Amino acid sequence: MLNLHDDNVRNTIEELSNIIRAEHIENVSFLDLYAGRETIKNISNIQNQVIYGRRGTGKTHLLKAFQELLVTDFQSEKKLPIYIDLRKLLPLIPSGNNDPVLLGILIFKYIIQEVCDVLVENVKFIFDFNHFEFRTDNTESEKLQWLAEKLKKLNYSFDGKEFKKLDEFKLNQEEISKLVGSLKLNKSPEFNASGEKQIKDTTETKKGLYLSFADISNILSDIPEGLDLRRIIVLLDEWSEIPIESQPFLAELVKRAFITSKFSFKIAAIPFRTKLGYSTESKFFGLEEGGDIFGFNLDNRLVYEVNKQQTRDFFNELLFKHITSINQDIHKIYLDPNTRKASTGFINEFFATQALREILLASAGVPRDFINLFINSYDKFLLNTSSANKRIGVRHIRLATIDWYKTDKKERVDNNYHARQLLEKIVNEIVLKKQKTHFLIPDKHANNVYLQQLIDLRVIHLRKVGYSHQDNKGVSYNVYSIDYGCYTSINIPQSSLDSALLSDLDTIDNFRDIRRVSLEDAFFNDFLLQVGDAFNCKHCKKPIDVNHLAYKKQKLCNNCFESVEEPVAAN
Repeated sequence: MLNLHDDNVRNTIEELSNIIRAEHIENVSFLDLYAGRETIKNISNIQNQVIYGRRGTGKTHLLKAFQELLVTDFQSEKKLPIYIDLRKLLPLIPSGNNDPVLLGILIFKYIIQEVCDVLVENVKFIFDFNHFEFRTDNTESEKLQWLAEKLKKLNYSFDGKEFKKLDEFKLNQEEISKLVGSLKLNKSPEFNASGEKQIKDTTETKKGLYLSFADISNILSDIPEGLDLRRIIVLLDEWSEIPIESQPFLAELVKRAFITSKFSFKIAAIPFRTKLGYSTESKFFGLEEGGDIFGFNLDNRLVYEVNKQQTRDFFNELLFKHITSINQDIHKIYLDPNTRKASTGFINEFFATQALREILLASAGVPRDFINLFINSYDKFLLNTSSANKRIGVRHIRLATIDWYKTDKKERVDNNYHARQLLEKIVNEIVLKKQKTHFLIPDKHANNVYLQQLIDLRVIHLRKVGYSHQDNKGVSYNVYSIDYGCYTSINIPQSSLDSALLSDLDTIDNFRDIRRVSLEDAFFNDFLLQVGDAFNCKHCKKPIDVNHLAYKKQKLCNNCFESVEEPVAAN
């Protein structure tokens, strides 16, 4: 057994915080660190896919590991990955442009520019040239000249040895207006484009080059086949950082330009903050899931209450790979056949049985939360135990969970006033009254905007979709759990949350224990009326959710679907 008080172990766990976030990982293979390699297989295809997951579920790490895999297999598979962090493109957008159509067009242009830049930077890799000089036969020379002619149209020059970008290509005002008009989503193409106009006026130099959308699409679509590539796979990370109003426009442009080409797109996105498109009377605008693009969900793949062994094995592998990547001495213990240690039991070196169960519940299937809880609980272990204690206990996990909530989640919850109100109402109803942490909600309330915000903030966790309630047959429910860390951080009398109550929470082993613990229509109707997001229908007398699509789009009651108007507030 590892000695958790040993300085070598302590120093290793201190360094672990440096590789929690994928963007901070350096000098370590993403592929080697990745736990659950079968997940990579789920996106190792040529389909367009949107990878959904809340913060910390490993979207970026998955894209980076997939990128490494494609690079490793490139010479045999001829699939070129291009990773783009969309957050880095947003600062390039001129300030003052708040038109969602224009913003979508500009982001699309910068994605194309990034694709071109990566192609140019990796010419030698694509052609498998010597790193220091070109040594080409006639066929390779012809390919280079062909590529040079293509990229010349995108403002790149080629001197026989290297490509050089002369200047960024541009979309002129006339082309933008034409493109906006073709999207048929602005009643008038007369929008505020002062930022783009400034670009046009100040950069019309000898090197300036203006292209149409059709030019860009045709040039890029020819490149994979011209370079003997089976596929160019564009990995778009942080999609949800794009304003949600612009996302369908960007998705539509991606579809128009690439849907029939040898380009594939893998998009990493947060469910609640993503809108790839919507139906119109004549067609689907944007990328349609199940047709143009296919969803793959990282959330709810690791639900301890449903799959105990699978969840334990995943986090065991995750912890083993991260710790042994830092400390080779620990790694050797498990590689040496004389020690006869199996890596499958690595996680038990750190946690007592109940504590292991506790952290698997508390992390709710989110890898980043698990690693942070592990680091914090280890710190609590060192501070609150003697050398006689061998492993992290339940108390340490619970103290760490409270700290992690205050550090990572509390401020975001506090900044969402109505979502916080809903959280307090749920905790009062479920924790205090019913002394549970898991509960049911009818599926029809799953899209409640404030419930979705709490899920996005990782303080309410969706644990299972489609569950039946024995006293309400025919109604589909979803199972949720409340993040333990929030109990002591919201506006609830602390005397109500006594230690006896807390020690009895989270004792469920399956969802049968909570099949009568549900939040029904009355709960949500009261809440919506309380926060001013509902008013009573004059026809059926039930509260109308003003955020429901039936009301937002057609002014229909979401209960009886009769036409209604919101009453005018009295002066």
